[in-house]
Amino acid sequence: MIVIAGTFNMEPSDRDKFLEAAKAVMAPTLQEEGCHAYCFTPDINDPGVVHLFEKWDSEAALGPHMKADHIKTFGRALKELKVTGRSLTVYEVASEKSM
Repeated sequence: MIVIAGTFNMEPSDRDKFLEAAKAVMAPTLQEEGCHAYCFTPDINDPGVVHLFEKWDSEAALGPHMKADHIKTFGRALKELKVTGRSLTVYEVASEKSM
């Protein structure tokens, strides 16, 4: 299993448009084979930050996602915004348990 966690930085004035584009990509991504979680959330303290959390069966399951039409549409939407940076990290998870 892999987990991807990170942040997107943007001009605060673009956050609502970013979240609209993110919301449009979340539903079809959650329907993809091997996807267990895919969620964008606005930072409650910084209006210029949106967090991303993803959980996949494997990197092989992630591959088709990166080529999906809804991801291409999301990428085009981001080009219209003032996204100033992003930081995403892939974690390989050996096991998990509920707390």
